[in-house]
Amino acid sequence: MNDKEARLAGCFQAVFPGLSADEVNVATASSVANWDSVAVVTLLAVVEEEFGITIDSDDLAAFSSYDGFLRYLNEIEQDESRSRDSFVS
Repeated sequence: MNDKEARLAGCFQAVFPGLSADEVNVATASSVANWDSVAVVTLLAVVEEEFGITIDSDDLAAFSSYDGFLRYLNEIEQDESRSRDSFVS
């Protein structure tokens, strides 16, 4: 598990304290009993704070699983990398 994955797992465990490390990696809206709209809003806020990002409301459909959050964070990282590369060129 890399640093980003560990930080994201920490966000999940802050919102869903009953999840083990193994459960976090496969967590989905349908597999976590208390994953409801309030939990999603809380999780979004925790992730935004942890990673210093603002999540666009148009992207909310991506956030129905740990993997969805991780893919989103990876896409942001790739977009930032491309932006830096084009700025330097």
